[in-house]
Amino acid sequence: MPEALDLLSFELPDLMVVHLSDRKLNLDQLKKKILEDSWLHNSGLIGVYDMGRHDESRLLDQYRDLNLLALLDYSQIRTHFSKILSIVYANRQLIYQNELSDNILNTFSGAFSISNSDYSVGSVYAGLLSINMVRSGRITDEERFKLQMALSELVLNAIEHGNCGISREERDRGLSGNSSLIQMISERNRDPEIEKRKVLLEWDLSEEESRFTISDEGDGFDVELFKKSLQKATSESLSGRGILLSRIVADRILFNKKGNQVSMIMKNRKLHERLTPAGFSGEEMLSVRSGDVVVRAGDPGDSIFYISSGQYKVVHHGKIVGRISPEDVFMGEMAFLLNRDRSASVIAETAGKLIRIPRKSFIQILKRFPQYGLFLSRLLANRLQRTNECIVQSLNENEEEKKDITI
Repeated sequence: MPEALDLLSFELPDLMVVHLSDRKLNLDQLKKKILEDSWLHNSGLIGVYDMGRHDESRLLDQYRDLNLLALLDYSQIRTHFSKILSIVYANRQLIYQNELSDNILNTFSGAFSISNSDYSVGSVYAGLLSINMVRSGRITDEERFKLQMALSELVLNAIEHGNCGISREERDRGLSGNSSLIQMISERNRDPEIEKRKVLLEWDLSEEESRFTISDEGDGFDVELFKKSLQKATSESLSGRGILLSRIVADRILFNKKGNQVSMIMKNRKLHERLTPAGFSGEEMLSVRSGDVVVRAGDPGDSIFYISSGQYKVVHHGKIVGRISPEDVFMGEMAFLLNRDRSASVIAETAGKLIRIPRKSFIQILKRFPQYGLFLSRLLANRLQRTNECIVQSLNENEEEKKDITI
C-alpha cells in the first residue's frame, strides 16, 4: 500500500492499473487519496479483478466517483488489456488536454470508428469522452458516470443489434443456452460483410451544447414503433436501455429516419470554476471584478496565482499581448520561478477567482505535495514544446516565402 500512495504522490500518473482484488491493498484509502486532490482526478483508471471474489456491477458502483475507464476480470487480461491501452494512449488528449494546454477551443469535435470486435471495450471510448466533459466544465462530476453508461450502452446496442443484427429474441435464446454476447458477435463476424461494419461515435462540443451521435451500418429499425415501446419500457429492461439512460442525461434525443443513428444533445453546464487542489485550500482566495489589475509590470514576482475562474488579458506597454484563462492553470509562474519582477500587467476581463500563493507557502506545499512540482514542470515543458513548434513552423513558412521570391 505505501508503494501505491508513493506513486500518486511522486509520479502523478496519467493512467493507473489497480488490482481491485488485492487483499493487501487498502482500496478505500487509495480512493480517498485520489478524491481529496482535484489534480489526481485527471488520472484514468483501469481496474483488474477476480470474478470469483467481486461482482463487476458492484465494483462499477463502488468506484463510479473515479475516472474508471474499464474493468477487466483475470480471464480478459490477455485478450483485452493491450487493446484498452492502445485506445487510451491514442486518445489521451481527451483526458489531459484541459490541464496541459495553453488554450482550449470553445468548439471541439472528432469521431471514434469502433469495430464489432471492440464490443467488450466499448466503455473505454465512452469513458474518455465523459472525462473530457467534466474536465472542460460542460457537466458536473456527478453526471459523468451517467453519461459514460449511456454512451456505452448506445455503442454496444449499435454493435449488437445494428451491425450484427442480433434481435432481442436471438439474444435471449443464446443467453439461456449458456452462450455469451461476445460469442454471438464473434459468430456473426464470421460473415466478412458484417465483420467490416463499423460504429461511428462522433462528438461535437460547442460552447453552448454538446452533441454525441452514434451510427451503425445495419438495416435500422422502425423508429416510430420503437418510440411507442419506450413508453412501456422500464430502467430494468434490457431492450432500449441505452435510450432510457440517454433520456436521463440528455436534453434532446434525435433519430434518423432509417433508425441506424441516434444523437444525444446536452446543454452545457458552463462550470468554469475549477476545483481547488488540496494543497492550495488554505491559501488566500482573491475575488476580482472586470477591470481589476491583478499584477502590474514592475511588481516583484514573489507569488504565483492558481486560476480558479475568470478571463484575463496580459498587457505590455499598453498593448494586449496575450490572454489567460483557467485552462492555463497558473498565472505569473515565470517571474515567480525566475525570481524576477513582472514584465507585464494582468487585468481581469471578467469576474473571477484566484488563489494567491506566496513563495514561502509554495515551498511548504511542495514538501507536502511533491507531485505539484512535477505537474508544474510538465505544464512548463508542454508550453515550451508548443512554443518551439510554433517557431519551427514560422521558420519553415519564412523559408517557403523565400523560395517563392527566388522563383
